[in-house]
Amino acid sequence: MGQDIDRLKTTLRPLMAGIVGAFGTHCEVVLHDLTRPERSIVWIEGNVTGRRVGGTLTDLGLAKLRLSDTQEDLLGYVTQTRDGKVLRSSSVFLRDPNGSVIGALCINVDITAFLGIRQYVQDVSTPVTRDVAETFSEKPADILRQLVQEGLKAVNIPPKLMRKRDRLGLVAFLDRRGAFLLRSAVPMVSRVLGTSRYTLYNYLKEVRARARPASKGPGTSKGPGQGEAR
Repeated sequence: MGQDIDRLKTTLRPLMAGIVGAFGTHCEVVLHDLTRPERSIVWIEGNVTGRRVGGTLTDLGLAKLRLSDTQEDLLGYVTQTRDGKVLRSSSVFLRDPNGSVIGALCINVDITAFLGIRQYVQDVSTPVTRDVAETFSEKPADILRQLVQEGLKAVNIPPKLMRKRDRLGLVAFLDRRGAFLLRSAVPMVSRVLGTSRYTLYNYLKEVRARARPASKGPGTSKGPGQGEAR
């Protein structure tokens, strides 16, 4: 069996080096001789778990070997080292010409840093509040056009068919969205509605008057019992 392992080592060493070369310093590939579990490591490329040639088989490998549970390879499982590294691993069992399991090729990739990146991406991509529409532009006209389009969609009536209440609705929408903080809003909205600027200012004045909470003037409060039926 030792000769079989030696032949496998000669064959697999270039492949092992190629795998580590592809994945970099976060990867190691280990060749085990399962006929001698106490000194199972016959070759290792990379250094993730801190082991060397002559090292022992892992507890998982020992359990698989003891139970003869080697019919299926272990692919893509996640485990953890004693120093806290999280590994994504695969173990492929190697057989001699008679079909007996004599070795295992194990690939261990340290994904600890990747998990941190995934958590970071999840944190920054998960909104604290619901999605909010926002238009980015250097030109006020672009912002205004977007607001006007949203307002027309909300009113859902073409400007030529709008009555006064519809125009007031559009003006109120735009005012709530801050459109009239931009100086170019009045001429643009006037053109959209087909009204004069004077008329639009009156609409805006009316909308804002309606939006203000009604205040009681002097003498409007009733004294005890005033206006009540006795």
